[in-house]
Amino acid sequence: MNLKITLKLNNFIIRTITGSLIVIITSALILISEWTFLAFILGAGAWLNIEFLRIAKNDRNKPNTALTVLSTILILALVFFINHFNFNPALYWLSFIPVFVLFITELYSKNETPIRNIAVSLFTLVYTVFPLVLSIFIVNGDMLYYQNPNNMFSPTVLLGVFVLIWVYDSMAYCVGVPLGRHRLFERVSPKKSWEGTIGGAALTLIASYFINLLFPILPKFDWIVITSIVIVFGTLGDLIESLFKRSFAIKDSGATLPGHGGLLDRFDSFIFVIPWVWIYFIIRGVF
Repeated sequence: MNLKITLKLNNFIIRTITGSLIVIITSALILISEWTFLAFILGAGAWLNIEFLRIAKNDRNKPNTALTVLSTILILALVFFINHFNFNPALYWLSFIPVFVLFITELYSKNETPIRNIAVSLFTLVYTVFPLVLSIFIVNGDMLYYQNPNNMFSPTVLLGVFVLIWVYDSMAYCVGVPLGRHRLFERVSPKKSWEGTIGGAALTLIASYFINLLFPILPKFDWIVITSIVIVFGTLGDLIESLFKRSFAIKDSGATLPGHGGLLDRFDSFIFVIPWVWIYFIIRGVF
């Protein structure tokens, strides 16, 4: 029993240290300048691609990892520069070129499952790249509440969303581990509980009050709505990534982040939250 408690304590300490470093590094890259933000977007995109393709690869799926990652970098860089420098929006259509290259490359390969390979690569681009593209629009967007009429770099809202996701994940874990009794979705994720979800949600809603004080660029109402999006779609994103991993019989997307698994394990909520934050901004007329 003592050994078991010691192992859990050691894992909690490792998880806390790794999580703190993720928060510090991510926050710094987002906040320092548009160029460190670009580095963050490109690095995260490539990393998420590699991890997801590692999950999806098996005897029947053999997507081209190198070309998919290169397509991700080209698409994100193209969107960033067009948006940042106010180039002609028609240039966004150039982002389809890397997608067509995936088809052409498969034509000349000797793989026996070309449709599956292309489908996995395209799904990877949609699943991991689309939220990062929307993040670029958010930090460089022409937002009413930003008072940012000249598309100047303004990362605080995106960072606020990240903070809420981190708070929700951390609080759900801290509440769920000691108090969790009723499984939230046992077929997909046997460790997640209703107690952790509800406790994390309540504490994150409280945290949104302080987020509003830290980032008053948006009204309190907007932060409450964004927090609700984080709770609902962050949970769904986490469960869906667990579904993917379970379908391929693996526990974590990687082993690069001690105590956390891979980057995809940390960004699963972000992938689902950002599109719905964007939709809310559109409906609200923020852009």
